[in-house]
Amino acid sequence: MKSLTRKKRLPLVGLDEEYQKVHQVVEQTVTAGEGNSMLVIGARGSAKTTLVETVLSQIQLDHHDDFHIVRLNGFIHTDDKIALKETWRQLGREMDVEDEAMGARSNYADTLASLLALLSHPAELSADEVHEDYTAKSVVFVLDEFDFFASHSRQTLLYNLFDIAQSRKAPIAVLGLTTKVDVVESLEKRVKSRFSHRYVHLSLPQSFNAFRDICQSALTYSTGGSDSGIASFKHRLQQEDSPTQRLGSAWRNYVSSLLCDDPNLNFLLRMIYAHTKSVSQFFAACLIPVLSLSPAHVPTGTDFASNILSPPDSKIHILRGLSDLELSLLIAAARLDIILDSDTCNFNMAYEEYTMLAGRAKLYSSASGAAALGNGARVWGREVAMGAWERLEALELLVPALGAGGGGSMADVGRTGKLWRVDVGLEEIGGSGVEMSSVMAKWCREI
Repeated sequence: MKSLTRKKRLPLVGLDEEYQKVHQVVEQTVTAGEGNSMLVIGARGSAKTTLVETVLSQIQLDHHDDFHIVRLNGFIHTDDKIALKETWRQLGREMDVEDEAMGARSNYADTLASLLALLSHPAELSADEVHEDYTAKSVVFVLDEFDFFASHSRQTLLYNLFDIAQSRKAPIAVLGLTTKVDVVESLEKRVKSRFSHRYVHLSLPQSFNAFRDICQSALTYSTGGSDSGIASFKHRLQQEDSPTQRLGSAWRNYVSSLLCDDPNLNFLLRMIYAHTKSVSQFFAACLIPVLSLSPAHVPTGTDFASNILSPPDSKIHILRGLSDLELSLLIAAARLDIILDSDTCNFNMAYEEYTMLAGRAKLYSSASGAAALGNGARVWGREVAMGAWERLEALELLVPALGAGGGGSMADVGRTGKLWRVDVGLEEIGGSGVEMSSVMAKWCREI
């Protein structure tokens, strides 16, 4: 189950050359004190994170106390200030820096200066000569979603990390993980000149047999790895003629024959390989059969093929549970995508569009002498509307517009000014079959 839910790393299949490249870069930083930088590029699900974490785990076996690891993610650390504070927090925790010293650096400049001092050689700070045999403790930076860091204003964090690595002020390795092949072209000239231009390109499985081997590795016991929590189990598993060893061997043989010979499971594998080559999609199909595994019931190929867990194609089904106000704001935001020819908007813009539409509907209603045309024509106050807007955010019908420009921290722009992207189109809302008033239906049809 841990393998299927990605709580346990899968073994690398067919990535020996890529593993050696990344391992060499990190090992040179840890053992020789070199400064290095590298980009690991590949589609989602191509084992970028698994490759890097496997390398780091392997090096930690021999050099556990010789280096630190800082992990940053472009989805979470949305600007350089947040990323720098998180870097300081992780290094401070591992280097036993006092909390008072960390808290004293409240602004970006002080935090950056303190971080540079923390990473640099003592001789670098005092202007004395560095002894040739002196090596500071290494730091490995893992920047997941690297392309989002490249979209930050001025790219200050990347500039300083690459500069430290190139000028050998401290032994650090910067590993960037990204899905964008041309991400280097988005780097500023001063940042690009300090990048070492080392690349590792990963691809999705190039053959059906390779895809099947990866799927099989998640369903069978692995006797490798360094997870101490299952060390005793592995010891029992490797003992000849033990019940655990016989059970593990029988399960591996059963899974292997199932993947190779069962027509239902083979059809599922070939369908996934032909459409997406997504290993995660196969893992989702395995969850229910593996959970139902018991001495009285061993899953068959039919069980795997008939229990595919997949998300719906869109979020249209969520619209049925929205209130009239929430649906009105969503329609207003979707209209702005067309009117302004932009895929981003904020609450202030959507609320202004909503009040304009509702006011116009009231005017038409009064002019025609008709009765109230439904809740779509009622104008709710800003605070009530803000609560409805936040629920749309919670339902992920509105997603953050990262790197859209004009952003910043929540303190800078406020919750009403933060930019969002509508995850459903106006045509989808109008054609979803959701019950709505004639007023709101007209909003979906006419711009």
